[in-house]
Amino acid sequence: MKNTPVLTKAKYIEWQASLWGACFIAYGLGALLYRFFPQTLVYIAILIGIALHSWGMYRIHHRNK
Repeated sequence: MKNTPVLTKAKYIEWQASLWGACFIAYGLGALLYRFFPQTLVYIAILIGIALHSWGMYRIHHRNK
């Protein structure tokens, strides 16, 4: 277990790179695929994304207390 990576600690720049990378990927996919999905499905996907992001941020905040 000596070479086990620490996955719960990231430098700020690493976190920012991950965040912005995910944002650009999502934006690009949305721009490419917007014609293929009905409007209702888009709103459902946004609500699910908000719920998942909120839960994840809550867990991170709770863990870091």
